[in-house]
Amino acid sequence: MDSDLLKPLVALGGVLVVGFVIIFLALPAPDAPAVEPDATYTGTGEGYYDDIKVEVGVTDGEIVSVVVTEHNDTRGLADNAIEETIERILQAQSTDVDTVSGATATSRGVIDGVREALDAAGL
Repeated sequence: MDSDLLKPLVALGGVLVVGFVIIFLALPAPDAPAVEPDATYTGTGEGYYDDIKVEVGVTDGEIVSVVVTEHNDTRGLADNAIEETIERILQAQSTDVDTVSGATATSRGVIDGVREALDAAGL
């Protein structure tokens, strides 16, 4: 093969390899496997329109899951606030978290429901 043609092909190959490495590193990490709770406790908090019911999974005194089983707050707005509030509770391992701006009542309902469930768990 002609050396004048080989140099650009090698350079192009190097650029492609670097590009693939960058794309690979930019991919999100896989979610950690869900921990199966030792016990599940329920609680209820007051949302904007009605009660918000939650189930809280606990393993070795740690909050491993929070699921809202029922709510009648505005879909979309409430769903985002619920997701964010649950994330905050799981990260903090506490109900002492900030509410989501624009959906304070929904956030407070989730927090209060989780607090009630944790009280039932003796935590």
